[in-house]
Amino acid sequence: MTDAIAKALRIAVSKTDRNPSDEQKEAGNYAKGKLRIHGLNVAIENPKGGERSGVGKDGKRWAVRMPTHYGYVLGTEGKDGDHVDVYVGPEHDSGKVYVVDQVNAENGKFDEHKAMLSYKSKKDALADYEKAFSDGKAKDRIGAVTEMSVDQ
Repeated sequence: MTDAIAKALRIAVSKTDRNPSDEQKEAGNYAKGKLRIHGLNVAIENPKGGERSGVGKDGKRWAVRMPTHYGYVLGTEGKDGDHVDVYVGPEHDSGKVYVVDQVNAENGKFDEHKAMLSYKSKKDALADYEKAFSDGKAKDRIGAVTEMSVDQ
């Protein structure tokens, strides 16, 4: 199964537009590769090693090199009204999911969930989560972290 997931990820990444415009990112209307992993349909927005960027509420541009594949679970809806975000790590034989209750780094209030798939440990999942932020506030965004099985 690990080889099949790795192959599906390679195909999905090859179909993902790595350089969408800010307008395309806002509208979500750029090419995203899709795959089925552990029974979940996932769209890859930002492949591992790619640059994720945008403009913050303060009007300043930000960018970060993604430590792992990042996207969302199709057919879901998170608190923000968008799909539930997902990071896809390297341990595809792991049936664990670590769900991060992401909070606002400034006031500590719940923001949204981030699902961490394909990690062998909470420590490994949070290491990638922290690398996915460029502002030095990643640890301030981590609320509760719940370990569960993919079926849960």
